[in-house]
Amino acid sequence: MNSYETIIAIVIMIIIGYVCRRLDFLKAEDTQTLNKIVVHIAIPALIFLTMFNADLSNIKTFGTITLICITVGLISGIIAYAFTYLKGYSPETRWGVVVASTLFNSGFLGYPVTLGVFGAAGLVRAVFFDVGSTILFILFGIFFLILYGGRYQDIIKRSIFFPPLLAVIIGLLANLFHLPLGSVIPSVLDYLGGAAIPMIMLSLGLSLEFRGIKEYFGVASFVSVLKLVISPIIAMIVVGLVGLSGLDRTVTIVEAGMPSAMLSLVLAINYDLDMKATAACIFLTTSLSIISLTLLILFL
Repeated sequence: MNSYETIIAIVIMIIIGYVCRRLDFLKAEDTQTLNKIVVHIAIPALIFLTMFNADLSNIKTFGTITLICITVGLISGIIAYAFTYLKGYSPETRWGVVVASTLFNSGFLGYPVTLGVFGAAGLVRAVFFDVGSTILFILFGIFFLILYGGRYQDIIKRSIFFPPLLAVIIGLLANLFHLPLGSVIPSVLDYLGGAAIPMIMLSLGLSLEFRGIKEYFGVASFVSVLKLVISPIIAMIVVGLVGLSGLDRTVTIVEAGMPSAMLSLVLAINYDLDMKATAACIFLTTSLSIISLTLLILFL
């Protein structure tokens, strides 16, 4: 499929998830079950195989992609902080918006888009971009622990032992040391990884919630422009400065145009930030990204 057809296929799967919830065939609570399967089984299997089969001759470039993710995310977060500070939002709302502006949905939505449009080679680069988003998540967790207090064990467990991150590490090690897997294990992982994309899209459809967006429509609109327009422009500038080209450049910019990460809501809930503001940003950026990503990919 070309990029246009890939986006349409993704949109249809999201709509199927939403319709299933509206018809009570599946419920919003089922999202948690789907997400557990995706995060702990399907995505790790997909990532492991991708890393195991990846051409690592450009490993330094892949590391640069991770650093670009962190750089673009921090710049977006600083812009969001300045905006919410000048608007006089409370600290809880301010940080809830900053988190949503900084973290990318480079895994849940980024993986299906890059895999569908750019194939396995694109997915490798998307995984390394997503590592940067995971690092940002860890940094936010440490920052909020210092700011608001909490259990260090929670952030360590949720971040360091995050299954997709472990899959990256184990997959890279297996690749570098040429670990023999036989024929059965790759087949099993291939089947499990193949379930990741449709389950992610169904989960996104189930989690879409229109109620509550009205109260925070203004700030959610700002974050949408920041994440879907300004962020990829910043990425274009940064990749130009560091000299990335070809697929490295394209995937990095596309990943930088991803909506707010679902993990933003985890931080908002755990540290008593403005959960409604964060959820509004996630919902609006995710909804609008269907259009913005299509245009971005066609433009690139």
